[in-house]
Amino acid sequence: MNDEKTYESIFVARQPILDAQNSTWGYMMLFRDSLDADRAVFTDNSEATMKLVSNLPLCNTPHSSKTRFLIHFTPEAVVRGIPHAIPWSNTVIILEEIQDPDETLIVALGDLLIDGYELAINNFEGKPGCERLAELADTLIIDMEGKDEADLNAIVTRGKKFGASRMIAKRVEDLDDLNRAKNAGFHLFHGFFFKRPQTDSGRKISSAQATRVKLFEIIEKDEPDFDALAPAIEADVSISYRLLNFLNSANFSFATKVTSIKQAVVLTGWKPIRNWLRLIILTDMTPTEKSLELAYVSAHRAKLFETAALGSGYEDDSDTLFIVGLFSLLDAMLDTDMKDITEHLPVDDEVKATLCGKKTRFTPWLDLAKAIEASDWDEVGERASTLNLLPGTVAVSYQHAFTWANAFFSSKTST
Repeated sequence: MNDEKTYESIFVARQPILDAQNSTWGYMMLFRDSLDADRAVFTDNSEATMKLVSNLPLCNTPHSSKTRFLIHFTPEAVVRGIPHAIPWSNTVIILEEIQDPDETLIVALGDLLIDGYELAINNFEGKPGCERLAELADTLIIDMEGKDEADLNAIVTRGKKFGASRMIAKRVEDLDDLNRAKNAGFHLFHGFFFKRPQTDSGRKISSAQATRVKLFEIIEKDEPDFDALAPAIEADVSISYRLLNFLNSANFSFATKVTSIKQAVVLTGWKPIRNWLRLIILTDMTPTEKSLELAYVSAHRAKLFETAALGSGYEDDSDTLFIVGLFSLLDAMLDTDMKDITEHLPVDDEVKATLCGKKTRFTPWLDLAKAIEASDWDEVGERASTLNLLPGTVAVSYQHAFTWANAFFSSKTST
């Protein structure tokens, strides 16, 4: 455990903010020091913000350059000019609603807004004495928890008086919450509602989706079959183009340009290219109206599990864990009961049981991912301990998964 102290790794969790079309409008950025994963160790909130800012380059996004990054700052950090350390013009400074803010804070915010930063007020309720901050804000964030329809309507009405260009509903956990938020006039939503399937008893996986699932059978053989793989890829123009575009991106450092599928297969190796194909097929199955964020989170889970398993005593399970992570949100992607989906998947019964919510030896891995995504750091520490994973292993694997997923989705969205 002492060796763990040599790490300078942190968790920078990204919680998506989606618009009414399920597109990613921005990310709520949350910080956690991973050197001691069972508790936070900060002298003050400004220190946490400083560490987050210094590690933001690790957190690229596969989405549009207009994607916003919402970061919590203390008034002291704003006055000290800490936000200027962030090189992005799409940074949104989050401050809590403050009564009678100090004049130095107002002046500092004014300078930041002139430079192109945006301001969001967190947990906005329109309290007396908070008007000056609300008038400067582009965005108001309203917590839905514990508020009925009348409460939400009253807060939204107060918010509109200040001329904020947008309001975000926070803690939107399910479809009922989403409908309440939309009825109250919100157009941006933060929470885990998008991971919940909207199923009905008559809906089944479509024939087109079932055909795509069957393609997994080609790459799920026990023994690598390079002779069969290259022609299968070449038969699909779209996949061939995306593979070459992906391998020739800046994320790889091949000495020569990859110009043929056979060359791509040989250079990449069986396991990496198989995982890439799994992800291509998965994203192609996802209906266009569903959020790209679901496919992204699935890919991130898959690579997190695989990377953390290697070198941690789970080497034999690494490939299976990749599949568990990759398929873990299929029900939400397809709005179909997971039991119906797994009937078509070429995976073993234990993986099917895991995906269907039954307790298996892979369940703690999904619990770990859910805890990280919810920024429940105490739970992250407990889940990592249950799996005998060192905190630094989880943190490094988490960041590596970001890099890998970003490389894939940047390639996909650019084609």
